[in-house]
Amino acid sequence: MKNILLSFLLLLSITQSANSQKISPWLFGQNHWIGDEDEDGRPGYIHLLWPKIGESGIKMVRIGGNNYNNRNHPIFHPDRKRLNSILDSIRSIGAEPYFQIPSGKGDTRDLTVEEVVKLVKEYKYVNGKGIRFYCIGNEPLLHDRQNIQKVYDYVKKLAPAMKAADPTIKIFIFEECDLFEDQHRRVIGGDLDLTGKDKNGNWMVDGITFHRYPGARDRDQVVFGGPNDVRFKTKMLMEMMDKANKKHGRKSAEKLLWGLTEFNVTTSNPDREVAGIGNTSFLAGQFIAEIYGIGMEYGAFTMNPWCISETDQLKTDFGFLGAPMDFLPRSSYYHTQLMATNMKGSFLPTTSSNSYVHSIASISDDEICVMILNRDKYNNFDFDLMLSKDKFSRKGLAVHIDIGLDKIITGNIPNQTTMLFVLSKTGEIKKQYMYGISHNLKNLPPEVR
Repeated sequence: MKNILLSFLLLLSITQSANSQKISPWLFGQNHWIGDEDEDGRPGYIHLLWPKIGESGIKMVRIGGNNYNNRNHPIFHPDRKRLNSILDSIRSIGAEPYFQIPSGKGDTRDLTVEEVVKLVKEYKYVNGKGIRFYCIGNEPLLHDRQNIQKVYDYVKKLAPAMKAADPTIKIFIFEECDLFEDQHRRVIGGDLDLTGKDKNGNWMVDGITFHRYPGARDRDQVVFGGPNDVRFKTKMLMEMMDKANKKHGRKSAEKLLWGLTEFNVTTSNPDREVAGIGNTSFLAGQFIAEIYGIGMEYGAFTMNPWCISETDQLKTDFGFLGAPMDFLPRSSYYHTQLMATNMKGSFLPTTSSNSYVHSIASISDDEICVMILNRDKYNNFDFDLMLSKDKFSRKGLAVHIDIGLDKIITGNIPNQTTMLFVLSKTGEIKKQYMYGISHNLKNLPPEVR
């Protein structure tokens, strides 16, 4: 496992130049929320859910968010019992922890340099144990964008000391609630630049992360507006990072990484209707899949929806597992599982002839994987899935993948349904999954043929 990170970074630099993005082994992630005793007596059930969480296929779990942004949280206590339990649980499912250092707001929640160095040394990554991925802060500009100077000072103080304690760690900043162009440009190559080397010759930070909840005013906002918003912000960040990489000569495995470490349809869940447009709906699962697809396309290091399970309040019910005591998997769970357990290798560009139908694909040494998301509320489509750009279709839906195979796969996809094909390198169907709103309403998993 210890060489996976270096291999990914080297392959990322190679595939970027070849216009094909390598899929990060930690792309498919989640957020550790809400655990028992995490916040003001609210019930948390993650300790009961690890086998089911593991079955989702996720490989990164962020220990972060607003309440972990408090130095008084039990994970920061000297005995470390709470943190050790979380780390052991994450590793029990074959995933990596991504750990948040509070807070960057210049208040009493900030940790001292001595406290952070002690933590980094205590959890030095050795033989698959410890922590190697850190983020500093959580949404420090949420209520005051002028706080950027304090954010800069905090990172400038902590990051060099953390790298001196363990040069092998990766540090990400600064988990903001959105990508704020003016403020982010200042720290990514600007006058408050944090993307260069420190006095010890270590890169001060290794990547930039942000959060995004586009909102759910109506169905088309979820289908079109939300994904377009995330894509726009992602491209903006990629442009900032590219300039910073060139400024500092960051090449190949040293290039800045990026992640979307909180996302979902909306910040305030409107209802728990499967047929609705909130975070617990079938459509939300398709939204999560599309955002993962953006991460694949632009080489994200990790993508972490919010969250695993938080069912005690309607407005904050964002989890991919439902209410106790059944904790039934939701659409967001099954869409995550379909992608995380099947999509590997490199991102493969696709096109769809219908704007309500989105397609995502990957290619590895031995398989081609294609997901088709019919987000149309009413219309079913006969389709041709064509494995060459030269093929022509008269069907209502045409999906193209340019891999030069003289092969057409035909089928019908019902409205509000996702299909996933696992193909051999010669285009034969190895597996075919179907998961639609009809399955979701009956709490059924995807069909496998």
